[in-house]
Amino acid sequence: MEELYKQIAAYEGQEITEAMSRILDDNEFARWLYGTTSKRLPKLVQKAILTRLKHSKNPRHVLDMYLTYPFLRQTKRASITKLDIHGMENLEHKVAGKPHGQLFLTNHRDIILDAAMLAFLLDHKAHTRIYIGVGNNLFGRQWIEDAMRACGCFAVIRNGNPRDLLSYSETLSGYISERQHAGFSLWLAQREGRAKDGDDRTQPALLKMLTLAGSGSVFEDMKNLHITPVSISYEYDPCDYLKARELQLKRDKPDYVKTTMEDMQSMQIGLCEMKGEVAYTVTPCINDELDVLAQQAADLPRNEQLRLCAELIDNHIFRGYQLAWTNYAAKEMLEGYTDERFETYLQGQLDKIVMPDGVEKDVPFLREKILELYANPAINQHKILEQDNKTPV
Repeated sequence: MEELYKQIAAYEGQEITEAMSRILDDNEFARWLYGTTSKRLPKLVQKAILTRLKHSKNPRHVLDMYLTYPFLRQTKRASITKLDIHGMENLEHKVAGKPHGQLFLTNHRDIILDAAMLAFLLDHKAHTRIYIGVGNNLFGRQWIEDAMRACGCFAVIRNGNPRDLLSYSETLSGYISERQHAGFSLWLAQREGRAKDGDDRTQPALLKMLTLAGSGSVFEDMKNLHITPVSISYEYDPCDYLKARELQLKRDKPDYVKTTMEDMQSMQIGLCEMKGEVAYTVTPCINDELDVLAQQAADLPRNEQLRLCAELIDNHIFRGYQLAWTNYAAKEMLEGYTDERFETYLQGQLDKIVMPDGVEKDVPFLREKILELYANPAINQHKILEQDNKTPV
């Protein structure tokens, strides 16, 4: 990997072995693992993993087979009742006869599992491995950064002055382009941070960053990324009450900023607590639609072109939702109907919310925010399907 990308790139080769050695010696990692899986990683297993890593030509494969995938399988058994992936026919492995990666853009529900389970499914179903973009704000501990970058994550740097952030963005754009041209696919969330209200919208600023390494034409640069939107659907979001809590804290304390410990709590709850049925839908690459959009919006300002591209991605994600009963129930409750099953679940989540000293718990607000989180996917899908039916063929 070029020296230019060292600060953000996923670890490769010997870097993975060195990172795992540091991680396995970290007492905080041991405590986190114990709290997440109810068992420690035996020293004998640690030694075996390191030995295999040192002698492997593909250390990431070793890491996945002996640590990452067993961990994800255990998570699935404990907290996912059904795991599906749809739209596998939309995977592309070559462009003009040459290997080329796709850029999977998804809605964002869970800090770890959104990308981790997609990577797991794509590897097992299609032997497609992906690199995963992670905000460096989640690298609150050295072992967390080491673990993520060893498992194929690259850093999306979000702190610094405007000049530094522009430089980081240009570097990231170049890294993504380089990985794709080397035949690898990548994952990014459609926005910075998880959608706290379930209203999944792609940030035009993200698309602007992705095109920084391009030629200057929005639509051509977007086509070169081979963006393939993916919808992620959870029956239950175990962090729903934490997201509602965060929304109230941001409303009542404008200077509120989540701590590293709060992010770690969200990671652990997202992994451990019940998610029920989880589904991924790989939708078609947007390139054909970009050709049409380029003709319709050729004379529009660049920012408006980026907004239209973001809207196109959103519509793919809305159509791809595999909605659960929780989505329909929440939508009906916002419309004034009752659903006793969801009401019981909702009350249980509200009871978990504890506000810090000096902040009064606003139950009606919190209730509404959890309902919106589940209802908005159903609302957005209904709107786009209604729009599709009105569009002349």
